[in-house]
Amino acid sequence: MDRYAQIDADFLARFPGGFQDPDWLALARKHKSYAKAEALCQRELSRDKLDAALASGKLAEVTQACRQIISLATTVSTFEKIAFRNYMDYRDLNLPFVESLRGALHDFGPDSFAAYVETLRLARNDPKANAGKWPIVSCFLACFDPQFHVCVKPTTVKKVAARLGVDIHYQATPGFECYQAVRQMVLDFKRRSGVAADVDNTLAQAVMYCTV
Repeated sequence: MDRYAQIDADFLARFPGGFQDPDWLALARKHKSYAKAEALCQRELSRDKLDAALASGKLAEVTQACRQIISLATTVSTFEKIAFRNYMDYRDLNLPFVESLRGALHDFGPDSFAAYVETLRLARNDPKANAGKWPIVSCFLACFDPQFHVCVKPTTVKKVAARLGVDIHYQATPGFECYQAVRQMVLDFKRRSGVAADVDNTLAQAVMYCTV
């Protein structure tokens, strides 16, 4: 049995009923607020809404939505939620943040990703407002388009990569090369998985994460 198939086997050993297993459904209920974060992100951070906010200079609705998304996301720790809240309290950073978020969500690529990360790191000299962390950086991407993007929880994703023998080029500061490597690892798993073949990346990652 190859390493990818072993993840399926381990998942089914723990949850014999798959996604309908009572224990899995109980675990999913603990993360039900994440679905609200996804819906809010997809509704409030559309290209049109971000462009309109940037054109008018009226950013309050967008920034409030961003605060709520992070608050609801169960993939972001309490300390990271606090850091993002404190980061957003630096009002002079709201405009560059929304601009860079718009680029990352709607013109995704190495340059827009790097600009987005760097903007989230603008308050890094304040240890209580350093929002340039993997879970925050990836949260907006994964919530906005879970079919394409992934969520990066460093400790867990490194364990999965080690188990699969995949080099994700990990660095503590979020980088495009590592992000793409994690995406590819998840896509490779989905292609080889009987459990997660037809689900979005978020759910596929949940399957992987339950086995490490």
